[in-house]
Formats: sequence, C-alpha cells, structure tokens
Amino acid sequence: MLVRQLGEAFPEIEISEIPLEGEQEVYEIEAAEGRLKVRGSSAVAICRGVYSYLRESCGSMITWSGQHLDLPAQWPTAAAQRVVCPYRFVQYLNPCTYGYTMAFWDWARWERELDWMALHGINMPLAMEGQEAIWQQVWLSFGLSESEVDQFSTGPGHLPWHRMGNINNFDGPLSQNWIEQKRLLQKKILDRMRELDMKPVAPAFAGFVPQGFKRVHPEAETFTLLWLPEEFKTIPRSTRTFILHPGQTELYREIGKRFIERYKAEYGEVSYYLADTFNELSVPVREEHREKDLERFGRTVYEGILAGDPEGTWVMQGWAFVYDAKFWDNAAVAALLRGVPDDRMLILDYSNDLAADVKGKYSPEQWKLQKAFFGKQWLHGMAHTFGGNNNIKGNLSLMASAGAAALASAQRGNLAGWSMCPEGIENNEVVYELMTDAAWQREAIDLDIWIPAYCRSRYGACPESMRKAWELLQKTAYGSHIWMTKQAWQTEPGSHPEAVAVNAGPEYQQAVELFLACAPQLGGSELYRNDVIELTVQAVGGYVDKVLAAAVALYPDRRDDAVRHAAQAVVWMEAMDGLLNIRTDRRLETWTTAARSWARNNAEAAFYDENARRLITTWGWPELSDYAARAWSGLARDYYAARWKAWFEARHRGAAFSLDLWQQTWLSSPYRPSPATPVGDAVVESRRLLEACRRYEI
Repeated sequence: MLVRQLGEAFPEIEISEIPLEGEQEVYEIEAAEGRLKVRGSSAVAICRGVYSYLRESCGSMITWSGQHLDLPAQWPTAAAQRVVCPYRFVQYLNPCTYGYTMAFWDWARWERELDWMALHGINMPLAMEGQEAIWQQVWLSFGLSESEVDQFSTGPGHLPWHRMGNINNFDGPLSQNWIEQKRLLQKKILDRMRELDMKPVAPAFAGFVPQGFKRVHPEAETFTLLWLPEEFKTIPRSTRTFILHPGQTELYREIGKRFIERYKAEYGEVSYYLADTFNELSVPVREEHREKDLERFGRTVYEGILAGDPEGTWVMQGWAFVYDAKFWDNAAVAALLRGVPDDRMLILDYSNDLAADVKGKYSPEQWKLQKAFFGKQWLHGMAHTFGGNNNIKGNLSLMASAGAAALASAQRGNLAGWSMCPEGIENNEVVYELMTDAAWQREAIDLDIWIPAYCRSRYGACPESMRKAWELLQKTAYGSHIWMTKQAWQTEPGSHPEAVAVNAGPEYQQAVELFLACAPQLGGSELYRNDVIELTVQAVGGYVDKVLAAAVALYPDRRDDAVRHAAQAVVWMEAMDGLLNIRTDRRLETWTTAARSWARNNAEAAFYDENARRLITTWGWPELSDYAARAWSGLARDYYAARWKAWFEARHRGAAFSLDLWQQTWLSSPYRPSPATPVGDAVVESRRLLEACRRYEI
C-alpha cells in the first residue's frame, strides 16, 4: 500500500507489530538519524501512523482528488510518539454511499479507496457489494422463479434502498453480468480489507422478502409497506416492500442461515452484520402491544443472524430513531433492543451533526435522548452530506469537539466507536481529514492550530491571506450543517428559486477572494487549484441564484430585463461548468463512462447510463428530484442550465412547459456531452468570473 501511494523511491520505513492496548488500536512513531520506525497493532494502525507522520513531519497529504507529497531524501527527525485510539471501532460509509458515489466503481477505484481508508485509520468499513449474487441463490433455493427474483430487484444505482427495504421492482432488473462482476469485485474488496486487518460489516437478513415468496410460502404472514407514502405522494405502488411478520421465527432463522452460510462460503469469514428493518418505514406493530411486538422484532432479526453465525454481531443504523423520533421514544427503543445481548449489537448513531433547526422533524444526538442505547455498544459520529451533495459545507467546530465531549460524558454508556456515514464522498476533503483525526484522539481538536497545519500539508504553506480565508470559511460555509444542500440553480425551475442551506453570502465571498490572493505562492499546488474551483463555483452560484430570482420576479412587467437576467444566469452557469470541467472527478461524463464500463453490450450500456443519471437528477419521482444535486461539469451546462433555459424560453413565448417531459427526454437517450467552455487557468478564470458577477447590475 505504501509503495502504491508513495512510489518506489521513498526512504525506508521500519515496520513492526505491537499488541493492542486493551481492545484498542495503537501506533508508535520515532524518527532519528534519517530513519523512520513505525509500530502498530494492525496494518490499519501502522498505515495511520505513517500518514500521521507524513502530515505532521513532511507537510504531505493524500486525498481523493490528488496528493501533495513532499518526501525528503531522508526522514526528518520526530520525537517518539505513542497514540492509542480512544475507540475500538473507526467505522466508515453509509449504505447509501454504495449508490450515490460507489455504484459504478471498478477494482482500481476501490483499491485507491481502501488505501485511503487504511491511511486514515478506518478499521470498520461497510462491505455491501456482491450480496445480490447470494440473495439470488437464497431465493432460488426457496423455489422462487428467476422472473420473481428479477422483479424483486432495482437498477444498479438504486440498490442501497432496495437492500434497506425501501423499494423493490424499480428501474431494474439487474443483468446476470452485473451480478457476477460484482461478486468478483466483492471478493477482492473483502480480501484486501482482511489483509489490512479491517473488520468489514457484511449484510444480513432484515426481514424483507420478494413478493414471490408468498407463492411458495402462502402461510407466511407479511406486512406490505410503501416508503414514506405521506412524503412521497407519487411513489409507485409497484415499489412496495414485504416484511415477514416477526412471529415467523423459523423462516427468519432459515433465511438468515442460508444467506450467511452461502455468503461465508463465497466470501470468507465475517463477524459483523448490518440489518435495518425500519429504515424510513412505518413500524408494523399493534399499538396496544407495541413494546411486546418491538421486542419480538428485535429478537427475531438477531436470531436470524445467529442462525448463520452463532458468534455474529448485529450492526444497526440509528437513523430510524432520528427520522421517526415521534414513534421511537425511550420505551420503543428499549423494547426493540431488549432481546439482544449488549455485547452483540452495535448502533451507528451518525446524525450528531444535524443542525438544531431541523429538530422539528428530526431528533439528532439520539445517544443523549435514548440513554446511550440502554447498554448496547454504540458508535458516535457524523453524516455530513446527504445525496452526495458536494457544496462547500460542514460544521468543523462540532466535528473537532463532539467526539471528545461524548468520550468525557458520564452518560456515554457503552461507547465503542467513531462513525463517519456520509451518503456520498469525494467532497469537502477538509471535513474527512478532520473527522479521521478526531477518530484517533481523545481530546478536542484546536482548529486555530489544526487549520494552518492542514493548509501546510495540503498546499505547502499557509500564508496570512489563507489563514484569514479559513477564519471566514469557519464562520460561513464551514460553520453550520443541515441534512441536504443545493443552490437555486440546481433546483427545478419555478417561480420561487431558493437555495437550500448553502452559504454564498458576503463573508463567504470575501473568504474566496482571500483564498485567491494566495495564488502567487500556492498556485502550483494541484490541491490548491482544486479548492479554488469549488470555492469559486459556490461563490458564483450565489450570484446566479440572485439573477435567477430577479429574472423570475420581473416577468411579465419588465420582460426585457427578465430576458437579460435569464440569459446572464445561463452564461454564468456555463462558465461555472467550464471551471468544473478542469477536474475529471467533477464531470458527469466520468460518472456515465464508469457506469457504461460495466456493460457487455450496447443495450446494457444504455441502461446503466440512464440509471446513473436518473439517480443524481430525478431519482425516481418528483419528491426526490434533485435530492442528489451535484456541482458537476456536464450537469451544470447540459441539465441545470439547459433546463432553466428551456423553462425561460417557454415563459418568453407564453407556452406551457412540461418539466417532467423535458427531464424524461433528457434521460431517455445516452448522454452525449456538449462542448464545455474552454478554460486555460483556474485562478485567472475564477478572478474574471467573480469580477464579472460583482459588476453586473440587477
């Protein structure tokens, strides 16, 4: 792993193994006379130790979007250091990440991610790929037909919500080629996770069965549910979910046993199993027997895991408690957990960075409300982003301090780990450097020290303008958090275009100007230029939102001004797109090319292309449209800008505009990107674009 990341010629590192400290990972670093010694309790601990030294002593950084490696001819001296992780588990990934970001990754991309995980000290990743091959075997073994199994599935991008029981029979079925290739990929992923001494979390049976299961077991009692029907009023009924009644204990055990035994036969040993029965679903219990029914549900799901692995541990997302806090009071949660031994369950409480102003609907910080989950092992952490939105955002102050506060709390209960569960990754790299650092220290992080050190490792230096820029960023975009973000230009056209929780105001604009002022010193850094692009796009996006609002408001009284503003908004969106196009990881074409690469023929390629674009645009029905909004080249010019342009043109003509028809037409043909606006230098173009925005009169 070190050779892959550092190259062949880095100075020698002496590596050795040391025991755990109790149940916790530990590493030791010492560098003297040009020699670096790193000792650790696992491969992950050793890799984390090396990366810590690279950051602190060599001013280097390894991230998703690139590297800043400034390796010396011999290692700089560093005093001996011993670091004990305050947690048993450093958990990473959300089931949804396997859709919003990872749906079409190949082994090369997975290998880079596993390296990134090891360097950042992650020892418990979710491992969700390859399960469809096993489920196919299980359902066929019960006598279901291939057609019934196909009808149960979804398209590739939507698999996370099928796996969590939210939807069936949507945008599918999966091809056998897809199922087989993902089986081979999961073998490589799990083998590498084990080589790195990680503790992968595998899937398990949570109670969801195909509709065809009722044909072969007509006596089996099931519940029929739709995913959030009160919110998703247009959700197709064909997506409905079937959950086995918890009284069907023998079926739970037999299905759980067959799945885990076949899973282990295919992929090898695992010990931790993710099973979520009530993820954003109504809980089918009798009100007069609510606690009794919940206890039976919890015990039955757990027994299904035990039937396949008597030593298995049930892992469950705490999101269900957050999302439906009215139902999940203390009595309900305690009842669900009561039938599971404390040391055989892990609850991922990853909603602790939700902003206070969403408490009317959600209830973050469940560990406090639920009395640390009544003795169960739990992991404290953050979600950060939903839908894979890649706007500039994150509550850095909270992330730097919340973990330490929980560790020090007398009410922490059986706190066992730190959890990072974003629905999408490859964004806001400062957030993930900070959160992975927080996972490996007991004390709160002092951002006044950490941010300048971060800049030196990322860009090579932290001049005064950079320091001031980050002071403003911490007050603005990196000073608060909410569950979803997008700018108005990323929303469906309408009479009231509004941004959702994105900060692009005057102080943020000033931060971007200060950041750009560092270009003479830092302009040669790839990571600096990457950040310039994203910071500028959000700043310009704030101006675009204002111009869109003006254009909409001026129809029909000041039609000429409205047309001028609408045209200017489209011009700026296309200019933003040109900036984003500099980065291959910010191109829609990169996403669709990855999707099409899984195909064995043109028909499959077209299917994957459409499914990939549907997930990040319309999703599937109106209430989820633009939920996964991205600031990506290709999306900005060929979808968002083109959609606004078509809407304004219809308004100019006084004609009706069918948003649904426009969007479905765009999705129905394979993506052929239009030419992007050429950009020579990111810094020069950013300055030009911001100056043009400032001069424009509304």
